[in-house]
Amino acid sequence: MPTAAERRRHYQHFTDEILELCTDPGIRKDLQDGRGRPVKECLRLHRYLTVRTTGHGQRRAHYTVASLIAQADPLDALRPRPANTPHPAHESPAPAPPQPSPDQPGGSTPPTPSRTPPDGPAPTPDGPPPDPWTAAVWRKRPNLGVTLAHAVRRADFNEQRTDDLLHVIVRVGDDHLHQHLLPSLTSRLLRAGHPWDWPVLLDDLASRVFDPDQVATRWLDAFYLTLNPVKDQT
Repeated sequence: MPTAAERRRHYQHFTDEILELCTDPGIRKDLQDGRGRPVKECLRLHRYLTVRTTGHGQRRAHYTVASLIAQADPLDALRPRPANTPHPAHESPAPAPPQPSPDQPGGSTPPTPSRTPPDGPAPTPDGPPPDPWTAAVWRKRPNLGVTLAHAVRRADFNEQRTDDLLHVIVRVGDDHLHQHLLPSLTSRLLRAGHPWDWPVLLDDLASRVFDPDQVATRWLDAFYLTLNPVKDQT
């Protein structure tokens, strides 16, 4: 059985590979066909995902995230535009990885890009780089709650409606979440320029099957602490 660190490494590699696959318009179209569908109805996705998911469990979470990634065209930012035409927010160059403050999940920085450098984090002045797959480092990346809080603060999502939606998300079953809420919410976030941190979303969706209350608490804590940071009491 893989360790938690090995699962996180797999989730990162899996989503990186899906992002790369989506640069092919034909493959991206096939992956989009899985939007909101259970695995048994994702016949066009098997050729791309069967090998990549076998032995890792939580096949539905993998298929859902792959179809959500395919909602955004990674080539849009490379296409020429008329002069003086601004790029939509979701087509801007990827931001630098965030450095959240230690007293709140995700801090107040933009979402972490889904890709990591091939050699891992850069070394720090105090020694070797931290292991990106440890829980301490991984949990600093923006989860669903942090992403929704960023959408409230930076993309004018209505705070009360977003709060209400989050409470629906943490209460519904996987069928409704995968088939309806995540696809529609992902579309809104992509239009606003606030995509998910895909590996973290995949990790949480996989964990939710076994411990939904723990994942719900993590998302709710992250949402409220990002909107209302706890000041240093020292």
